[in-house]
Amino acid sequence: MWWRWFWLCLKMIYKLLCCSMSLIFFCFNVFWFFCNLAIPWGTLTLIIICVASKFVKLQRSPNEKRLLSLLNTPDDWPNYWPIANRGAGYDAPENSKAAVKKCLARGYRNVLLDAGITSCNEIVIANRLTVERASLTGNLSHHTLHELQQLNITDHHPMGSQFEAESVSTIKQLADFLEEQSTAPTLFLHLQDTSALMIDQLQKFMHAHETFTQRTIVISRSPLAIYQLRKLRPEIICGLWHESYLSLSILKSSTLITSIYGAILRNIIAPVIGISVVFLNKEDFNLHIGDLWRNVGVRPIVYMVNSPNEKRYFQKTMKTQYLTDSLRSEPHLLMKA
Repeated sequence: MWWRWFWLCLKMIYKLLCCSMSLIFFCFNVFWFFCNLAIPWGTLTLIIICVASKFVKLQRSPNEKRLLSLLNTPDDWPNYWPIANRGAGYDAPENSKAAVKKCLARGYRNVLLDAGITSCNEIVIANRLTVERASLTGNLSHHTLHELQQLNITDHHPMGSQFEAESVSTIKQLADFLEEQSTAPTLFLHLQDTSALMIDQLQKFMHAHETFTQRTIVISRSPLAIYQLRKLRPEIICGLWHESYLSLSILKSSTLITSIYGAILRNIIAPVIGISVVFLNKEDFNLHIGDLWRNVGVRPIVYMVNSPNEKRYFQKTMKTQYLTDSLRSEPHLLMKA
C-alpha cells in the first residue's frame, strides 16, 4: 500500500511543478507582449509631446540682462551668494518689513518672501505658519485681511522683543515700502497659493506696478500656475520651486526613472513654462545636475543651506547661489570674527 501513496505523492509533485512552470511562462509571455507593445507607443507619445511643446512654450525671459542684474553678479562677492529666506527668518521676524530692512542694511539685496491670498481676495506677505503661530486654524484663504492685520508677527519670534510691533503686510504695502528704500532689493515672491484667483490678482497688481514687476521674480511649486501667469504677463520673470516627487524608495533607487523624470522636467516642462531659475533641494544637487540646468538656460539655486561649512561648499565648489534662513552664519563674517 505504501508504494501507492508514494506514487500518488510523486504525481502530485509533478503536476504542481508543471502548473508552476506554465504560470511562469504565461507571466513571462504577458510581460514580453506588453513590453513590445508599450515601447513603440511610449516612444511615439514622447515624440508627440516634444513636438507639441515647441508650439506652446513661452519665451523664457524678456531680457537676459535684466535677470542677471536682479541676481547680481559674482563681482558682488560675498553678498552675491545668499538669498534670505523669508527675510532671513532666523535673524528677524519672517516675512516682515523689518527683516527686509535688516537684510538691506547688511548689504544683502536678494530676499525671498511668501505670498498668499485672503478670503477677501487680498494678496498678503505671509504663510500658513503665521496663522498657526497666532493660534488660528486653516490657510490664509480662510481669514480676512482685517483678521490677519490684528496679529503682531514679531510676538512669536525668538528675537521679537528687539523689533517694533508689525502686522501682516499686503503686497501693495510691501511695494510702497520697497520703493522707499535707498537700495533696490531683488524680491523672490514665493506663491503659497496657486489658485486661479491668486494668479489673476497677482497679474493685475504687477501690471499696475511696473517698478515692482521689474524687481521681482515669482516662484511657484506649480508649473501650471507659472504657465498661466506668464501667458497673461510674458514680461514677468518666474522660477520653479522643485521638490522631489519620487517619494517611493523603489523609484529613487532607479537611475533610469530618475534620469527620465529629470530630462522631462528640464527639456520639456521648463522650456514650455519659460522659467529662468529653479530652486532645488541641496540633497538632490551636484555639479552634473547644475550643468544640465544651465545648459537649458535655467539658473539653479539650492535650498536650505544654513551651516557655514555648507555655505562655503556651495560658494567655492558648486559656485551656486543658495537660500538660507540666517545671514549671521555667512563664512566671511565668521572669518572676520
